[in-house]
Formats: sequence, structure tokens, C-alpha cells
Amino acid sequence: MIKSIATAFAALLLSASALAQSSSVPVKDFDVYVDTPTGFVFVKLPAGWKFVARLDEAEMNRLPGTVLTSLLLPDSDAPMVARQGGETVKP
Repeated sequence: MIKSIATAFAALLLSASALAQSSSVPVKDFDVYVDTPTGFVFVKLPAGWKFVARLDEAEMNRLPGTVLTSLLLPDSDAPMVARQGGETVKP
């Protein structure tokens, strides 16, 4: 009985992990992520994410194409969210 519960729990963890990985953007060490609502900049280091700066509005408008602004893959079923400036995006 305990072995079957442990097996079921392990299967649940593996499926949850696979689901989380399939809905997120693949990230490599030293990738840069900017949280667009706050302007906070993070760098992915081998030990984890590190906060490095906060951008002002002018800097936010000049982000290079290699900077990540979302860590989730686009989802057609996700609700739309309106942002400042009238732009409508998926969260």
C-alpha cells in the first residue's frame, strides 16, 4: 500500500514537472529577463536568478531582441490583459 502511494506521488511530481517545463521558455545561463511591469532586470546565473537593475521607461523602450520579457510560452487560451498605452497582450 505504501509503495503504491509513493509510486503515485512520484508519478504526480514527474507529470507536474513536465507540465511546468512544457509551458515555460527554455532559459540558458546568463540569459537576461526584464519584468515589464516593474522594469526589474534579472540575469540567470548557474546558481539561479539574480536581480541586477531597474530600468526607466526610456530604457524599457530600447530593449534588445535577445532580452526575455516573458518566461511562459504564448498560450492561446490565456486571458488577454490591457497594458498602459492601449496595448493588449497575453500575460
